[in-house]
Amino acid sequence: MHIQTATTQATRSASAPAMGPLQISEIILHTRHFELMQSWYSRLFDGLKPAVESEPQRGLKSAPEVTRLCFFRIHFQYPFTQVLGLFEVPEITSGSPRAPGLNHMQFREASLENLFQRYEMLKSEGVLPFKCYNHGPGSSFYYRDPDGNEVELSATNFANQEDYLAFMRSEAFRSNVEGHAVDAQRYIAEV
Repeated sequence: MHIQTATTQATRSASAPAMGPLQISEIILHTRHFELMQSWYSRLFDGLKPAVESEPQRGLKSAPEVTRLCFFRIHFQYPFTQVLGLFEVPEITSGSPRAPGLNHMQFREASLENLFQRYEMLKSEGVLPFKCYNHGPGSSFYYRDPDGNEVELSATNFANQEDYLAFMRSEAFRSNVEGHAVDAQRYIAEV
């Protein structure tokens, strides 16, 4: 058992880039019971309505089994947000690879620069994302932990809250909630 001391923390901090802490930003659940779950979480969050909701049968390019989705914005202090998302997967069963429950978790960086620095740091340790997306409001690099859980690292694409929220309300976002896939190296070079 290794006990981390103040000295080992200071050594690690001195050698690591100063990116600041990641914040839990998003938890996504798969469900067959979309309306029931949406109603339950709305009650749990004291009548909160979803900030974003897709229309039935729209689906996602990267997850075509998802027919509807919604996001409850629980807390928002730009650039950080805390969101619970529900992804409807009608064919889901307890024994299937896509069982009801956790789809992925997201951690938010303070900036794109920090997201890119963390990408470089992880890459130098042999840890690479299996997919990357420009979602419009933000950009995300997706990793798998040793147990295969999906971990999304993200940052906002906008310098201020007003532009971020305006894009979230736009038809461009409503018509393509998922955004588009990007190549990490090319994307970092272009941004």
